Amino acid sequence: MSQRLFFIGALDYPNIPQAGDAVKNRFLLDYFGRELHDVSYVDTQNWKRNPLILVRVMLKLLFRRFDNIVISTSTTSAYRLIRLITSLHLKSRIYYFMIAGYAPVRIKAGDYKAEPYRRLERIVVEADKVSELFHELGIDNTLRLYNFKPVRFVPDITKPHKGKVRFVFLSRLTRLKGIFHILESVRALNREGLGESFEVDFYGRTDADIREEFLNEVDSLENVSYNGFLQLDGADGYKALSEYDAMLFPTMHVTEGFPGVIADAAISGLPVIASDWQYAQEIIGHGRCGLLFPVGDNQALTDNMRAVIKDRGILEPMRRNALERSEMYNVDKVLTRELIERLGMDKPVY
Repeated sequence: MSQRLFFIGALDYPNIPQAGDAVKNRFLLDYFGRELHDVSYVDTQNWKRNPLILVRVMLKLLFRRFDNIVISTSTTSAYRLIRLITSLHLKSRIYYFMIAGYAPVRIKAGDYKAEPYRRLERIVVEADKVSELFHELGIDNTLRLYNFKPVRFVPDITKPHKGKVRFVFLSRLTRLKGIFHILESVRALNREGLGESFEVDFYGRTDADIREEFLNEVDSLENVSYNGFLQLDGADGYKALSEYDAMLFPTMHVTEGFPGVIADAAISGLPVIASDWQYAQEIIGHGRCGLLFPVGDNQALTDNMRAVIKDRGILEPMRRNALERSEMYNVDKVLTRELIERLGMDKPVY
């Protein structure tokens, strides 16, 4: 018997999704459609600029009955939706698939109320550490589900990389993602005479407010390139990613959860040189699948890049570990019928 499900989240139809939340949500929506069949949705992309989106959400909630409601939006909009929907006292089971991992921090700080989260059937989190933070608040209805991606290419990590050490940044290009820290590190390493030994490629959408500044700095550095958007909807994109030596991810976002690009890196057998944000130890682990350094510590980023430039061999065990760990992120092994049963979505609501 199919169970009726209402999905609320950013999908960015009909565009090719560039943001990680839209990519993840499309996989989730396709999955629910296959397993439960009777699925409705509202695409919340750009909801701040289009208030009719929230009207459509309310109309569906008030005039249709659903067995399951899934909220998969950013932390702030999710909190507003959770408060609203739980206040309606619907008979539906309500699930929150977290984007990032900041909600328990906001509850602890007193910015959010805890009670609406307790009324949820499940809070699906992206790291065990998030469950621990909720547990400290007396909220124990969590289920950990690491971020997931399709495995479209399996790299041959037995082939040693030769020539220049190649670093890659693959994410939204913003100040808080640490892109200017990377450029500062490149300049420092170039001054040391290492400029002929490495290169850095950037991929991703550039925020308008920093685009000109970023592109000017890139143009001033011979061993740095901006290459637009890397398509990872097929084997070619992952093959290209696997040819780099390490991914750079010096994020300074306090809201960072489990970025999809970390799963992309693992699938490509690519170690990550990353800032030690709240969940980085669990997801990457210093010396396991990459190298971690204190958030915002530009000198430490430079030191880690230098160490790899002088001896890329230190990455080899991390490449193996990353590829092994990627099995935990394989969408075909994560989004299975068993997950529907664990969530209890297959049961009728009385």
